[in-house]
Amino acid sequence: MSPQPPTYLPPRVLFLDCAPFSGGAQESLLSLLTALHSQGQPMLLLTADSSPNGLGERTQAAGISTTGITVRHWRKSLSGLRQFWVDHRSVTPLLQQATAEFRPDLVHCNGIRAALLYSMAMSEASQRLPVVIHDRDLRLPFGVRTWLARSLSPHIVATSSTVGRLWQRSLPPRQIHVVPNGFLLAHIQATTPAALPFATNDAGMPSVILPADFVSWKRHDLFLRTVALAQRQKMPLRAILRGRVRDAAGSRLLKRLRRQAAALGLAPDVLAFVTDPGPALPWIAAADIVFASAVHEPFGRTIIEALALGKPIVATPTAGAPEIMADCPAITIAEDDHAALAKALAAWLSPERRQQYAAAARARAECFSMSRHVAGIQTVHAQCLE
Repeated sequence: MSPQPPTYLPPRVLFLDCAPFSGGAQESLLSLLTALHSQGQPMLLLTADSSPNGLGERTQAAGISTTGITVRHWRKSLSGLRQFWVDHRSVTPLLQQATAEFRPDLVHCNGIRAALLYSMAMSEASQRLPVVIHDRDLRLPFGVRTWLARSLSPHIVATSSTVGRLWQRSLPPRQIHVVPNGFLLAHIQATTPAALPFATNDAGMPSVILPADFVSWKRHDLFLRTVALAQRQKMPLRAILRGRVRDAAGSRLLKRLRRQAAALGLAPDVLAFVTDPGPALPWIAAADIVFASAVHEPFGRTIIEALALGKPIVATPTAGAPEIMADCPAITIAEDDHAALAKALAAWLSPERRQQYAAAARARAECFSMSRHVAGIQTVHAQCLE
Protein backbone atom coordinates (compact mmCIF):
# COMPACT_ATOMS: atom_id res chain seq x y z
CA MET A 1 0.00 0.00 0.00
CA SER A 2 1.21 3.48 -0.80
CA PRO A 3 1.66 5.75 2.22
CA GLN A 4 -1.24 8.10 2.93
CA PRO A 5 -0.51 11.83 2.77
CA PRO A 6 -0.41 13.49 6.17
CA THR A 7 -3.69 15.04 7.31
CA TYR A 8 -3.60 18.84 7.29
CA LEU A 9 -4.23 20.24 10.73
CA PRO A 10 -4.93 23.99 10.66
CA PRO A 11 -3.18 25.95 13.41
CA ARG A 12 -5.03 27.12 16.49
CA VAL A 13 -5.16 30.90 16.13
CA LEU A 14 -5.89 33.48 18.82
CA PHE A 15 -7.24 36.64 17.14
CA LEU A 16 -6.97 39.91 19.07
CA ASP A 17 -8.82 43.12 18.21
CA CYS A 18 -8.90 46.02 20.65
CA ALA A 19 -11.11 48.61 18.89
CA PRO A 20 -14.19 49.45 21.01
CA PHE A 21 -16.22 49.99 17.83
CA SER A 22 -16.73 48.40 14.42
CA GLY A 23 -14.91 50.20 11.63
CA GLY A 24 -13.50 49.00 8.35
CA ALA A 25 -10.78 46.94 10.08
CA GLN A 26 -13.40 45.09 12.12
CA GLU A 27 -15.60 44.48 9.07
CA SER A 28 -12.62 43.00 7.25
CA LEU A 29 -11.72 40.82 10.24
CA LEU A 30 -15.31 39.60 10.55
CA SER A 31 -15.31 38.47 6.91
CA LEU A 32 -12.02 36.63 7.43
CA LEU A 33 -13.15 34.93 10.64
CA THR A 34 -16.43 33.83 9.07
CA ALA A 35 -14.62 32.32 6.08
CA LEU A 36 -12.04 30.53 8.26
CA HIS A 37 -14.77 29.26 10.60
CA SER A 38 -16.58 27.70 7.63
CA GLN A 39 -13.39 25.74 6.88
CA GLY A 40 -13.15 24.38 10.42
CA GLN A 41 -10.36 26.67 11.59
CA PRO A 42 -9.90 26.38 15.39
CA MET A 43 -9.77 29.93 16.72
CA LEU A 44 -10.65 32.26 19.55
CA LEU A 45 -11.40 35.96 19.21
CA LEU A 46 -10.70 38.50 21.95
CA THR A 47 -12.50 41.73 21.09
CA ALA A 48 -13.21 45.06 22.77
CA ASP A 49 -16.25 45.78 20.59
CA SER A 50 -19.41 45.12 22.57
CA SER A 51 -21.59 47.58 20.63
CA PRO A 52 -24.99 46.46 19.27
CA ASN A 53 -24.46 44.49 16.05
CA GLY A 54 -20.73 44.98 16.53
CA LEU A 55 -17.86 42.58 15.98
CA GLY A 56 -18.34 40.62 19.20
CA GLU A 57 -22.06 40.21 18.80
CA ARG A 58 -21.82 39.09 15.17
CA THR A 59 -19.00 36.60 15.72
CA GLN A 60 -20.90 35.01 18.58
CA ALA A 61 -24.01 34.79 16.37
CA ALA A 62 -21.86 33.04 13.73
CA GLY A 63 -20.77 30.42 16.27
CA ILE A 64 -17.20 31.75 16.60
CA SER A 65 -15.65 31.46 20.07
CA THR A 66 -15.48 35.03 21.37
CA THR A 67 -14.32 36.63 24.62
CA GLY A 68 -14.95 40.28 25.45
CA ILE A 69 -12.25 42.58 26.80
CA THR A 70 -12.45 46.21 27.92
CA VAL A 71 -10.22 48.59 25.97
CA ARG A 72 -10.66 52.25 25.08
CA HIS A 73 -9.67 54.03 21.87
CA TRP A 74 -6.33 55.50 22.88
CA ARG A 75 -5.57 58.96 21.56
CA LYS A 76 -2.07 59.90 20.41
CA SER A 77 -1.56 62.02 23.50
CA LEU A 78 -0.40 61.82 27.11
CA SER A 79 -3.92 60.98 28.28
CA GLY A 80 -4.10 58.26 25.62
CA LEU A 81 -0.83 56.81 26.89
CA ARG A 82 -2.26 56.68 30.42
CA GLN A 83 -5.39 54.96 29.11
CA PHE A 84 -3.24 52.41 27.31
CA TRP A 85 -1.33 51.63 30.49
CA VAL A 86 -4.52 51.17 32.53
CA ASP A 87 -6.16 49.04 29.84
CA HIS A 88 -3.14 46.81 29.38
CA ARG A 89 -3.03 46.12 33.13
CA SER A 90 -6.69 45.05 33.13
CA VAL A 91 -6.51 43.00 29.91
CA THR A 92 -3.25 41.18 30.66
CA PRO A 93 -4.79 38.56 33.01
CA LEU A 94 -7.58 37.83 30.51
CA LEU A 95 -5.12 37.49 27.65
CA GLN A 96 -2.82 35.24 29.62
CA GLN A 97 -5.77 33.11 30.75
CA ALA A 98 -7.07 32.79 27.19
CA THR A 99 -3.62 31.79 25.99
CA ALA A 100 -3.26 29.15 28.71
CA GLU A 101 -6.72 27.66 28.17
CA PHE A 102 -7.01 27.85 24.38
CA ARG A 103 -3.34 26.95 23.79
CA PRO A 104 -2.96 28.71 20.42
CA ASP A 105 -0.19 27.98 17.94
CA LEU A 106 0.03 31.65 16.97
CA VAL A 107 -1.51 35.06 17.71
CA HIS A 108 -3.05 37.20 14.97
CA CYS A 109 -3.22 40.87 16.04
CA ASN A 110 -5.77 42.86 14.05
CA GLY A 111 -3.99 46.19 13.84
CA ILE A 112 -1.08 47.95 15.47
CA ARG A 113 -3.00 48.78 18.64
CA ALA A 114 -3.74 45.10 19.22
CA ALA A 115 -0.06 44.29 18.67
CA LEU A 116 0.98 46.92 21.23
CA LEU A 117 -1.47 45.50 23.74
CA TYR A 118 -0.27 41.93 23.17
CA SER A 119 3.40 42.89 23.36
CA MET A 120 2.96 44.62 26.71
CA ALA A 121 0.64 41.96 28.14
CA MET A 122 2.98 39.09 27.29
CA SER A 123 6.27 40.84 28.01
CA GLU A 124 6.83 38.68 31.09
CA ALA A 125 5.62 35.41 29.57
CA SER A 126 8.07 32.54 29.71
CA GLN A 127 7.31 31.49 26.15
CA ARG A 128 6.53 33.80 23.26
CA LEU A 129 4.13 32.61 20.57
CA PRO A 130 4.62 33.37 16.87
CA VAL A 131 2.82 36.63 16.06
CA VAL A 132 1.13 37.95 12.93
CA ILE A 133 0.34 41.67 12.83
CA HIS A 134 -2.42 42.61 10.39
CA ASP A 135 -1.34 46.17 9.64
CA ARG A 136 -4.07 48.40 8.26
CA ASP A 137 -2.59 51.78 9.21
CA LEU A 138 -0.40 54.46 7.67
CA ARG A 139 -0.57 57.01 10.48
CA LEU A 140 1.60 55.91 13.39
CA PRO A 141 3.93 57.73 15.80
CA PHE A 142 7.57 57.45 14.81
CA GLY A 143 9.30 54.29 15.96
CA VAL A 144 6.22 52.15 16.74
CA ARG A 145 6.90 49.69 13.93
CA THR A 146 10.59 49.44 14.85
CA TRP A 147 9.71 48.74 18.48
CA LEU A 148 7.19 46.04 17.55
CA ALA A 149 9.65 44.45 15.12
CA ARG A 150 12.25 44.17 17.88
CA SER A 151 9.90 43.02 20.63
CA LEU A 152 7.83 40.51 18.64
CA SER A 153 9.74 39.71 15.42
CA PRO A 154 6.32 39.30 13.78
CA HIS A 155 5.15 38.36 10.34
CA ILE A 156 3.26 41.27 8.80
CA VAL A 157 0.07 41.10 6.80
CA ALA A 158 -0.01 44.46 5.01
CA THR A 159 -3.31 45.40 3.42
CA SER A 160 -1.50 47.19 0.57
CA SER A 161 1.98 47.61 -0.87
CA THR A 162 2.03 51.13 0.61
CA VAL A 163 1.62 49.70 4.10
CA GLY A 164 4.13 46.91 3.44
CA ARG A 165 6.88 49.35 2.44
CA LEU A 166 6.72 50.95 5.89
CA TRP A 167 8.13 47.76 7.44
CA GLN A 168 11.08 47.33 5.09
CA ARG A 169 13.55 49.07 7.42
CA SER A 170 12.46 46.99 10.41
CA LEU A 171 11.98 43.43 9.15
CA PRO A 172 13.42 41.12 6.47
CA PRO A 173 11.33 40.75 3.29
CA ARG A 174 10.36 37.15 4.11
CA GLN A 175 8.35 38.45 7.10
CA ILE A 176 6.38 41.07 5.13
CA HIS A 177 3.38 39.87 3.13
CA VAL A 178 1.00 42.05 1.12
CA VAL A 179 -2.46 40.48 1.37
CA PRO A 180 -5.27 42.82 0.26
CA ASN A 181 -8.58 42.69 2.09
CA GLY A 182 -11.07 40.11 0.87
CA PHE A 183 -14.74 40.61 0.05
CA LEU A 184 -17.79 38.41 -0.34
CA LEU A 185 -18.55 39.84 -3.76
CA ALA A 186 -21.78 37.92 -4.39
CA HIS A 187 -23.13 39.16 -1.04
CA ILE A 188 -22.22 42.76 -1.93
CA GLN A 189 -23.83 42.51 -5.36
CA ALA A 190 -27.06 41.21 -3.81
CA THR A 191 -27.41 44.33 -1.64
CA THR A 192 -30.84 45.98 -1.65
CA PRO A 193 -30.41 49.73 -2.26
CA ALA A 194 -31.58 52.12 0.43
CA ALA A 195 -34.33 54.61 -0.34
CA LEU A 196 -32.81 57.97 -1.24
CA PRO A 197 -33.46 60.45 1.60
CA PHE A 198 -34.73 63.36 -0.47
CA ALA A 199 -38.13 65.05 -0.31
CA THR A 200 -38.49 65.24 -4.10
CA ASN A 201 -38.35 61.98 -6.04
CA ASP A 202 -36.50 62.89 -9.24
CA ALA A 203 -35.43 59.50 -10.55
CA GLY A 204 -33.51 61.02 -13.43
CA MET A 205 -31.14 63.07 -11.29
CA PRO A 206 -27.88 61.22 -10.45
CA SER A 207 -26.59 61.06 -6.90
CA VAL A 208 -23.08 60.98 -5.45
CA ILE A 209 -22.17 59.56 -2.05
CA LEU A 210 -19.24 59.87 0.32
CA PRO A 211 -19.43 56.79 2.60
CA ALA A 212 -17.03 57.60 5.46
CA ASP A 213 -17.32 57.62 9.24
CA PHE A 214 -16.90 61.00 10.89
CA VAL A 215 -13.15 61.19 11.36
CA SER A 216 -11.31 64.21 10.01
CA TRP A 217 -8.90 62.39 7.69
CA LYS A 218 -11.82 61.23 5.52
CA ARG A 219 -12.16 64.90 4.46
CA HIS A 220 -15.91 65.34 4.34
CA ASP A 221 -15.28 69.09 4.04
CA LEU A 222 -13.68 68.59 0.60
CA PHE A 223 -16.76 66.64 -0.49
CA LEU A 224 -19.03 69.49 0.59
CA ARG A 225 -16.96 72.09 -1.27
CA THR A 226 -17.01 69.90 -4.40
CA VAL A 227 -20.79 69.45 -4.27
CA ALA A 228 -21.32 73.17 -3.68
CA LEU A 229 -19.23 74.01 -6.75
CA ALA A 230 -21.16 71.45 -8.80
CA GLN A 231 -24.38 73.19 -7.75
CA ARG A 232 -23.04 76.59 -8.75
CA GLN A 233 -22.14 75.09 -12.13
CA LYS A 234 -25.77 73.92 -12.50
CA MET A 235 -24.95 70.21 -12.50
CA PRO A 236 -28.06 68.05 -12.00
CA LEU A 237 -26.71 66.26 -8.95
CA ARG A 238 -27.72 65.31 -5.43
CA ALA A 239 -25.33 64.28 -2.68
CA ILE A 240 -25.34 61.93 0.30
CA LEU A 241 -22.86 62.17 3.15
CA ARG A 242 -23.14 58.87 5.01
CA GLY A 243 -21.10 58.12 8.13
CA ARG A 244 -21.22 56.91 11.71
CA VAL A 245 -20.40 58.99 14.76
CA ARG A 246 -17.85 57.00 16.77
CA ASP A 247 -17.11 59.38 19.65
CA ALA A 248 -17.30 62.95 20.92
CA ALA A 249 -14.79 64.12 18.30
CA GLY A 250 -16.98 62.65 15.57
CA SER A 251 -20.03 64.40 17.01
CA ARG A 252 -18.20 67.74 16.96
CA LEU A 253 -17.07 67.12 13.38
CA LEU A 254 -20.62 66.37 12.27
CA LYS A 255 -21.85 69.66 13.76
CA ARG A 256 -19.10 71.58 11.94
CA LEU A 257 -20.00 69.87 8.66
CA ARG A 258 -23.68 70.73 9.04
CA ARG A 259 -22.73 74.37 9.61
CA GLN A 260 -20.42 74.26 6.59
CA ALA A 261 -23.16 72.80 4.41
CA ALA A 262 -25.54 75.58 5.46
CA ALA A 263 -22.91 78.25 4.78
CA LEU A 264 -22.33 76.77 1.30
CA GLY A 265 -26.04 76.92 0.56
CA LEU A 266 -26.53 73.16 0.30
CA ALA A 267 -30.23 72.68 0.97
CA PRO A 268 -31.76 69.38 2.20
CA ASP A 269 -33.13 68.68 -1.28
CA VAL A 270 -29.51 68.71 -2.58
CA LEU A 271 -27.52 67.23 0.32
CA ALA A 272 -28.56 64.57 2.83
CA PHE A 273 -26.69 63.61 6.01
CA VAL A 274 -27.18 59.93 6.87
CA THR A 275 -25.83 58.96 10.30
CA ASP A 276 -27.61 55.69 11.09
CA PRO A 277 -25.38 52.97 12.62
CA GLY A 278 -26.14 50.36 9.96
CA PRO A 279 -23.86 49.28 7.11
CA ALA A 280 -22.90 51.66 4.31
CA LEU A 281 -23.53 49.12 1.53
CA PRO A 282 -27.24 49.89 0.94
CA TRP A 283 -26.39 53.56 0.54
CA ILE A 284 -23.54 52.85 -1.87
CA ALA A 285 -25.94 50.66 -3.85
CA ALA A 286 -28.49 53.48 -3.95
CA ALA A 287 -26.08 56.10 -5.30
CA ASP A 288 -24.88 56.49 -8.89
CA ILE A 289 -21.34 57.76 -8.18
CA VAL A 290 -19.04 57.16 -5.20
CA PHE A 291 -16.68 59.83 -3.89
CA ALA A 292 -13.41 58.91 -2.11
CA SER A 293 -11.32 61.68 -0.58
CA ALA A 294 -9.50 60.20 2.43
CA VAL A 295 -5.93 61.25 3.01
CA HIS A 296 -3.32 58.52 3.61
CA GLU A 297 -5.87 55.73 3.16
CA PRO A 298 -4.10 52.37 3.74
CA PHE A 299 -6.53 50.42 1.57
CA GLY A 300 -10.01 51.75 0.74
CA ARG A 301 -12.70 49.22 1.62
CA THR A 302 -15.64 51.24 0.31
CA ILE A 303 -13.85 51.59 -3.04
CA ILE A 304 -13.96 47.81 -3.54
CA GLU A 305 -17.59 47.67 -2.41
CA ALA A 306 -18.49 50.37 -4.95
CA LEU A 307 -16.61 48.57 -7.73
CA ALA A 308 -18.35 45.29 -6.90
CA LEU A 309 -21.67 47.12 -7.34
CA GLY A 310 -20.55 48.47 -10.72
CA LYS A 311 -20.33 52.07 -9.51
CA PRO A 312 -17.90 54.64 -10.93
CA ILE A 313 -15.64 56.42 -8.43
CA VAL A 314 -14.23 59.92 -8.26
CA ALA A 315 -11.16 59.87 -6.03
CA THR A 316 -8.23 61.91 -4.84
CA PRO A 317 -4.74 60.39 -5.29
CA THR A 318 -4.61 59.45 -1.58
CA ALA A 319 -8.08 57.90 -1.39
CA GLY A 320 -7.02 54.25 -1.67
CA ALA A 321 -4.18 51.85 -2.32
CA PRO A 322 -2.48 52.18 -5.74
CA GLU A 323 -3.13 48.51 -6.53
CA ILE A 324 -6.89 49.22 -6.30
CA MET A 325 -7.09 52.44 -8.28
CA ALA A 326 -4.33 52.28 -10.89
CA ASP A 327 -5.51 51.84 -14.47
CA CYS A 328 -9.12 51.07 -13.56
CA PRO A 329 -11.32 52.83 -16.14
CA ALA A 330 -14.20 53.05 -13.65
CA ILE A 331 -12.12 55.25 -11.32
CA THR A 332 -11.32 58.88 -12.07
CA ILE A 333 -8.39 60.14 -10.01
CA ALA A 334 -8.55 63.94 -9.96
CA GLU A 335 -6.23 66.58 -8.56
CA ASP A 336 -6.66 67.17 -4.86
CA ASP A 337 -8.94 70.21 -5.04
CA HIS A 338 -12.66 70.77 -5.36
CA ALA A 339 -12.51 72.30 -8.85
CA ALA A 340 -10.82 69.25 -10.37
CA LEU A 341 -13.11 66.90 -8.45
CA ALA A 342 -16.24 68.73 -9.63
CA LYS A 343 -15.02 68.41 -13.21
CA ALA A 344 -14.49 64.68 -12.67
CA LEU A 345 -18.02 64.34 -11.27
CA ALA A 346 -19.45 66.03 -14.36
CA ALA A 347 -17.92 63.33 -16.57
CA TRP A 348 -19.98 60.63 -14.79
CA LEU A 349 -23.39 62.32 -14.96
CA SER A 350 -24.28 60.44 -18.13
CA PRO A 351 -26.13 57.18 -17.35
CA GLU A 352 -24.81 55.69 -20.59
CA ARG A 353 -21.20 56.27 -19.54
CA ARG A 354 -21.82 54.82 -16.08
CA GLN A 355 -23.34 51.71 -17.65
CA GLN A 356 -20.45 51.45 -20.13
CA TYR A 357 -17.88 51.00 -17.35
CA ALA A 358 -19.93 48.96 -14.85
CA ALA A 359 -18.45 45.67 -16.08
CA ALA A 360 -14.91 47.03 -15.77
CA ALA A 361 -15.66 48.04 -12.17
CA ARG A 362 -16.89 44.56 -11.27
CA ALA A 363 -13.90 42.96 -12.98
CA ARG A 364 -11.49 44.97 -10.82
CA ALA A 365 -13.40 43.96 -7.69
CA GLU A 366 -12.87 40.28 -8.57
CA CYS A 367 -9.18 40.76 -7.74
CA PHE A 368 -10.20 41.13 -4.10
CA SER A 369 -12.32 38.03 -3.58
CA MET A 370 -12.55 36.40 -0.17
CA SER A 371 -11.10 33.13 -1.48
CA ARG A 372 -7.87 34.89 -2.49
CA HIS A 373 -7.71 36.67 0.85
CA VAL A 374 -8.20 33.50 2.91
CA ALA A 375 -5.56 31.64 0.90
CA GLY A 376 -3.13 34.50 1.46
CA ILE A 377 -3.75 34.57 5.22
CA GLN A 378 -3.35 30.80 5.51
CA THR A 379 -0.04 31.02 3.66
CA VAL A 380 1.19 33.68 6.10
CA HIS A 381 0.14 31.59 9.09
CA ALA A 382 2.02 28.59 7.69
CA GLN A 383 5.18 30.62 7.05
CA CYS A 384 4.97 32.18 10.50
CA LEU A 385 4.91 28.73 12.09
CA GLU A 386 7.89 27.57 10.04
